[in-house]
Amino acid sequence: MAKTIDPALAKKLREESEQTKADTYPAGTTGRRPNRQKVYSVRLSAEEEAEVQRVAAARHLPASTLVRSWILERLDRERSA
Repeated sequence: MAKTIDPALAKKLREESEQTKADTYPAGTTGRRPNRQKVYSVRLSAEEEAEVQRVAAARHLPASTLVRSWILERLDRERSA
């Protein structure tokens, strides 16, 4: 069964979203993700995956974003070494 959203609420959410974009990005620009071309597959135990999920949730991030940030931080350290 499809759920519908109150049109007034939908309008308010759109307006807030547009305002957030205006507050976040300089005028005339839009946010977009960098072009990520390569995907890595990593095997984790159930306990390791649960720990990643726990840390990600505590930081209010998707797990993939957290893991990507860890990789990029480590690459920065390797470059500096």
